[in-house]
Amino acid sequence: MKKILFCFILIIFTIFLISKNIKNSKHNLSFSGTGGVKTSETTEVCIFCHTSHTAGLSSAPLWNREKSSVLYDLYESSTLQSSLGQPDGTSKLCLSCHDGNIAIGHVLNRNKDFTMSNTEGGKLTRGNLRNLGKDISDDHPVSFDPSRAVASSPELIHPLPEDKVIYDKAGKVQCTTCHNPHDDTFSGFLRKDGINGALCKSCHQLTGFNGTSTHDISPGIWKGIGKDPWPHTHYSNVAENSCLNCHRSHNAKSKERLLASPNDSGVCLVCHNGNTGTNIKSEIQKNHGHNVEIYNNIHDPSENILSSPIHTQCADCHDPHRVNSSSASAPNVNGRLNGVSGMNIGGSIIAESQFEYEVCFKCHGQDRYNNPVVTRQDQNSNLRVAFLPSNASFHGVATQGTAYNVPSLRTRWHETTRLYCTDCHNNNNSKKNGGSGPNGPHGSTFEHILERRYLISTNMPYQQSNYDLCWKCHRPEIILGENFTTFKYHKKHIDEESTPCSVCHDPHGSQRNAGLIDFDTSAVFPNLNGELKFEVVGDKGYCYLQCHGEDHSPEVYNR
Repeated sequence: MKKILFCFILIIFTIFLISKNIKNSKHNLSFSGTGGVKTSETTEVCIFCHTSHTAGLSSAPLWNREKSSVLYDLYESSTLQSSLGQPDGTSKLCLSCHDGNIAIGHVLNRNKDFTMSNTEGGKLTRGNLRNLGKDISDDHPVSFDPSRAVASSPELIHPLPEDKVIYDKAGKVQCTTCHNPHDDTFSGFLRKDGINGALCKSCHQLTGFNGTSTHDISPGIWKGIGKDPWPHTHYSNVAENSCLNCHRSHNAKSKERLLASPNDSGVCLVCHNGNTGTNIKSEIQKNHGHNVEIYNNIHDPSENILSSPIHTQCADCHDPHRVNSSSASAPNVNGRLNGVSGMNIGGSIIAESQFEYEVCFKCHGQDRYNNPVVTRQDQNSNLRVAFLPSNASFHGVATQGTAYNVPSLRTRWHETTRLYCTDCHNNNNSKKNGGSGPNGPHGSTFEHILERRYLISTNMPYQQSNYDLCWKCHRPEIILGENFTTFKYHKKHIDEESTPCSVCHDPHGSQRNAGLIDFDTSAVFPNLNGELKFEVVGDKGYCYLQCHGEDHSPEVYNR
């Protein structure tokens, strides 16, 4: 009898606590309710979900509502690893109000329907974010067994036994996995505070994210300009919002992966417009750049980069879960490119790039992404081919360069120095270039997203500033002098005859010639013997060609 009495008291106490919590929440739909949706016809609190009698009307425990008969549109994603079916269990019960199909005041154990305020015909109004409708493909999936997904992905885990996030008795994820309908201690009836992604991290343990990723630890706040990046939360900075910086559990603007914006770039640029983070938006809107805003939801994490539609999205170069602020030296990736897929120098797709150029090659290592800027003997629209170690010469990007005697190099550079693609292709106002803007090839005022000016037009009078990109590494007084350079006719060609560097040199590499020599065939032609080539024999160079009205068959010079 004592045990029975104890259990009875415990049940009564539990009911008391539940009713107390419910009474001060929006789930109190009675006259004393604090929310906008309620009735003036009863003071009973629990009746809108439960009945103490006639519970046989429903298989749910003391359930006092009809179950919705709606056939729902379910969440779909190329990265989904679970098999989804129509909602069942407690999710079906939640949806009996939250799909907007059944009147809120329609309960089974009463003679009438209660009239509810702020509803449409007694149902949740259309446009109300709590009205999920029949299309729940923009909501976190429910009523599925997560075991297969957890077994197949190291980034998914089961909640720990002591976690407040729970499965139902069948081991399924339901609405009640994340929500406790009887307790609104945390906003949205969440089972625990979602600050710093705590709720999401009960199941999602993303590689390189927790406590490491910039998007998980940044103290960046909204600066009060532009659009509020977090209108749906009460958290105040990037770290506190964590997962919620980019994702929505319900009513996501982009259904796949539950993104917070209708398009991929919008997810990033709501913060990276100077609003809370680095201003990238202004960079991509420059005359020359990777303009991610012209593509809409083309990128897919599971895409084959060899056959996917041509596009440029933030996530092609940055993994938002693994991005961090760690530095590196060429050619290694820094933290901003951490975890990004790519293509190696051999043309193979790799899941995680180790070197910056591998991120670039995923697009620029394919012919279909590149239109030749200069018409050359060896048409290297595929830039990966230009850097092949088997080539006669190349800048030291994918491997150490081939040059052994370059007297024009500035002090910080050496013939063996390894280079980043971004040593040349970068924001013209980047910190790396002495400016105040962000580093990276997001955009530039100069063509081809170059950090500095590099003139390729012929017959333009020489100005030193036209070749600032070259002079970043090479000293013009050496190149244009006659006593120190390996080619004493540079001054004649560049200064006196207004010939740009690009007429003779391919800045990426040359398959056949030393010194990056690969002639622009719109300005350099075969000689009278039909020859168009350059070669080095001993300490002499030989030019077989016709240019600036002169025939060289060959022209010989000392190196």
